[in-house]
Amino acid sequence: MQRWLKLGAAAIAAVALLAACGGGEESGTLPDATIAFFSDRDTNFAVYVMKGDGSEQVGLTNGQARDYWPSWSPDGSKIAFTSERDGNREVYVMNADGSDQTNLTNSPARESWASWSPDGSKIAYVSNSDGNDDVYVMNADGSGSVKLTSDPASDRGPVWSPDGSRITFTSERDGNAEIYMMNADGSDQTNVSNDPAWEYWSAWSPDGSKIVFVRRLEANGEANDEIYVMNADGSNPTRLTDNPALDTTPAWSPDGSKIGFSSERDGNDEIYLMNADGSDPTNLTKNAASDSGPSWSPRAASSTTPADGDHP
Repeated sequence: MQRWLKLGAAAIAAVALLAACGGGEESGTLPDATIAFFSDRDTNFAVYVMKGDGSEQVGLTNGQARDYWPSWSPDGSKIAFTSERDGNREVYVMNADGSDQTNLTNSPARESWASWSPDGSKIAYVSNSDGNDDVYVMNADGSGSVKLTSDPASDRGPVWSPDGSRITFTSERDGNAEIYMMNADGSDQTNVSNDPAWEYWSAWSPDGSKIVFVRRLEANGEANDEIYVMNADGSNPTRLTDNPALDTTPAWSPDGSKIGFSSERDGNDEIYLMNADGSDPTNLTKNAASDSGPSWSPRAASSTTPADGDHP
């Protein structure tokens, strides 16, 4: 197992300067933004950050166990993430420079997929404490956990709407994965994607008008995951990616003009950036390791969490 690696002064300074530094800009990128993601380039999955043009990639956790699925707090001061360092999945939080990594859930159950409420007071997450995956909400300090879903099927991947009134999540209660929406108190759980295909990983546009998600397409015995966008009421689903490789984990940019996502089109998972209409995909990470799960810095209006499968 890897030993813990602490950030040195130079690394911390690099993280602090990510949003302020220029240079290295590629066409179609957002160099002044900051993106958190996870990568196994140092053997175990760890949480990293980089500028919006892919430069200055800095590891924040590099732990003894796997750390993944980062989610920025609305004020940009903290990052919630999933860690297996205590022998099971737990929701952790750390400062944006990687310091003060704290277990919030601290339970024998499996907990993961953290998503901050827009006002920063709550964190939605997933727990199997009652035997299957359900969506819960807790205070940002880990107290006051409340269960929102109670279906025998798996409910995963909660994501708050920008106004904090609703939460989307992925549920298998209809026999296949679908994007569901509920009020922030768990009421009025509604299937919004409502398609025979397998659909998962929702993320709201900054203005709350659209939801980007992943749809699994099957043809001739082959399955391929592609990124779609739909109106917030589930209407007008539109395909954004069209590649034989898997395209997953979409996340809107702060201004809504771009979507970050992970793709295997170069032979391994990389973080890409495309225009909100699906054009001009650009590889940001360019690393031989697996890089996935982009989450934009607080100027982004939505955080994202995965909702398909049990492992990153």
